[in-house]
Amino acid sequence: MGKTRIAAAAWALAPVIALAFHFGPGQRVYLHDVAASLQHAAVNLERDAQALQDRAHEAHLRAIEARQRAFVLQTPEAEAEVKARTEVESAAFEEASRAWMRVADAFGHIHEVAIGSSDETLRQVRWARSRALVRAGEIWEGIGELESLLAEIGAEEGGGSALALAARQELATAHYYGARLRRLAGDPEEQWLIDSGKARQHFRYLAEHAREAGMPDDRVESHERDVELVLNLEQSALLDIQGKPLPQDSPGRCSGTRPGAGRKSPRPPNQRDGRGAGGAEEIRTGW
Repeated sequence: MGKTRIAAAAWALAPVIALAFHFGPGQRVYLHDVAASLQHAAVNLERDAQALQDRAHEAHLRAIEARQRAFVLQTPEAEAEVKARTEVESAAFEEASRAWMRVADAFGHIHEVAIGSSDETLRQVRWARSRALVRAGEIWEGIGELESLLAEIGAEEGGGSALALAARQELATAHYYGARLRRLAGDPEEQWLIDSGKARQHFRYLAEHAREAGMPDDRVESHERDVELVLNLEQSALLDIQGKPLPQDSPGRCSGTRPGAGRKSPRPPNQRDGRGAGGAEEIRTGW
């Protein structure tokens, strides 16, 4: 069975391993050493979390295969296998989630220590922490952090910087994860469509930006495939969605309640619908 993926920008795939810390003369050496040590630990934690994430995804694939066999065979043995595989899957996702929270905490600690550093450094740390939060299942907190970060970068640098594009990619991905997990959990359509619509808008913006900026064709096609994945989520029957694997880096569940659940998401001020991707009018299925 193939692995469903949400593509990521090349910048976003690399761990944050080259941050430049700048402090005042009296604290420079000490805080630089502390920050560098914390950063090294955080990168190691991120590597460990990714390994556990990969293991959880493999367990997820095996559980889906077991459910498909049980659907066909309808035997007690097949049902027992489903139960066992599902337990392994749940435990693996929980272990990966805890590992990603350790990563988020580590980058949060770096941010505290590096508070006197450059804005660019602090924003990279915030990006790394938000990314870890989403993968830990704290999707709504991660989305809030990414929206704040993207607005801040856009106000100063515009939306075309490497960090702005990486933040938008992660934000689109987080909305997609949230929409899919909410749909699988049985949330009302009008609720998960809010997040799928935002994911679609962000991915569409990234595809159009890549095309207009003359980026390689495979980069444009990657973002376009992401748009298609969102449309597939919106237009497919629930049974079809249940039979397909989650993306490689998706958490197994999302914690808490989405802010604003049960009410329509208003259009943010001074943003264009679709290309701005920060909010929308009433979300439709597809375009």
